[in-house]
Amino acid sequence: MYEALNAMRRNSAEKNQQILARFEQITMMPMEVQKKLLLDLLQEHKDTEYGRKYGFADIHSIEEYQQRVPLTEYSDYVSYIDRMTENGEENLISAQKPVWYNKTSGTAGAPKKIPYSQKTRDCFSRYSLGYQSGFLYRNLKERYFGGRWLNLIRCCGDLVRLPDGVPYGPLSEASLRPYVDRWKHIFSTPVEATFSPKGTDVRYLNARFGLCDKELNNINCTFTGFLLDFCRYIEKNWRLLVDDIEKGVISESVELPDELREKLSAQLAPMPERAAELRAIFEEGFETPFIPKVWPELSYVVGGASAGFSRYTNEVRERYLGYEIAFYFRGISASEGIFSVPVQLAAHGSALIPDSLFYEFIPIDGEDAAPVTMDKLEVGKKYELVITNHSGFYRYRMKDVLLVTGFYHQTPMVEFQYRIDKTVSLMGEKTTEMALRIAADRTAKECGFLLVDSSFYPDAQEVQYVCLMEIDRVPQELTEETIRSCLGKHLSQLNPSYGEKVRSGLIKPVKLIFAQPETYVLYKELMLMKGYSIAQLKPVSVIDNDIQKGFFFTLTEDFEEI
Repeated sequence: MYEALNAMRRNSAEKNQQILARFEQITMMPMEVQKKLLLDLLQEHKDTEYGRKYGFADIHSIEEYQQRVPLTEYSDYVSYIDRMTENGEENLISAQKPVWYNKTSGTAGAPKKIPYSQKTRDCFSRYSLGYQSGFLYRNLKERYFGGRWLNLIRCCGDLVRLPDGVPYGPLSEASLRPYVDRWKHIFSTPVEATFSPKGTDVRYLNARFGLCDKELNNINCTFTGFLLDFCRYIEKNWRLLVDDIEKGVISESVELPDELREKLSAQLAPMPERAAELRAIFEEGFETPFIPKVWPELSYVVGGASAGFSRYTNEVRERYLGYEIAFYFRGISASEGIFSVPVQLAAHGSALIPDSLFYEFIPIDGEDAAPVTMDKLEVGKKYELVITNHSGFYRYRMKDVLLVTGFYHQTPMVEFQYRIDKTVSLMGEKTTEMALRIAADRTAKECGFLLVDSSFYPDAQEVQYVCLMEIDRVPQELTEETIRSCLGKHLSQLNPSYGEKVRSGLIKPVKLIFAQPETYVLYKELMLMKGYSIAQLKPVSVIDNDIQKGFFFTLTEDFEEI
């Protein structure tokens, strides 16, 4: 049934072994590759306005580059990008006109326009698609081939063309649009669920159509948290889903635009045998993972993950997926470029890509420390990532903190830790985003409840951390004070400076607030309706603007009601 699909995949995977072989080679001599990459970039862009300003033509070493060119942030490029997009000016920061502008934004900030060159696109294609295909084939062999895919990546950003004629929107739109004509041969998920209009219950559509397809080969998601949402939805709504599959209908209770409901309903037919099979599986309960029973041919899952977000991955593994299905954790990437790829299955750490961007690293543990190159990195230390890319950003501070976990050949292995701008500090205590997540996770484990998600708000007026938790499966004897006390203990252990300031009275003890069920799912849906890319919807570990504050603190309830 899937001969043509698998023939295409096999041909691609075999060709992509060349990418893996090239990666092996360059990771053995990363600094040679890095130096050549930087000098080539400077030569290419020497006659741009930015290149002339900083004398790119006269720079012949990494050291000269670091001495002449300052560290930058997005604000340093806004005037150039406005001139490019509004007036059509060229040769300002890049010798090549962008082929795309990635739309990224903080929830309350003005949307950014990140230039995206053809060379950056080629790097993404080589390592996010080609390397992944070759790597999975090498590791899974024939298990790499099989049925269709379940796609959980949703695109509802608005695509526009800027005055200079270049497309502007979330990159996920550009990456999936080319597959629309052959969508049904590749994905079980309806194309209407991926490119969905407002008012569409996408979780229902993904689950409804995915459950019909017993021969699914893999699941593709942006982050493992979205797979967790999907699994929780099936657990809570399996009766509705199975009844609809049995009857070949879409329940009237499901939110869908009328035109879309009519179109999808015309594609459906009763499936009583599949429904009976699914009903028997779900009636056994959810004490053991249901995914291997529902989709016995499922071989692997592809999704973004990091050690800091292990709460989502662990629950997916333990409760829903099991440990026989392979996990390919994507490496680290952003609109500015792709930074790393995994070298093992199910490993949070990934190896930097020497020929993708030029990297520098600012040590976190030193005041005003100078940026260093990758050959100076030390295992066990944390660094802020600085990049120079093909699209016109030079010594650009990503504000991402990476932990160096080891080396692959001569190339550093890294894990994403937290965002610099997500560090909480009311009285100079500097509690990181990762410490906040770990404290909440440890509290849930010690107290015996399921932590659906959590966020912290630094209340400067009260000088107090406020923790919002959405929880489930709460032990009957558990009290709110027990949770609060446990959370305060773990925050103090993870950040002794915080603990000292609480004991001295400079910071009040942590305050606990409980969110209504589905609060975090509703937040994601709301952001998607506003046009945000699903790739931008990372967990809200720190509530740092009025929009988030207004949303999350409105949807609360008493502990006794949980």
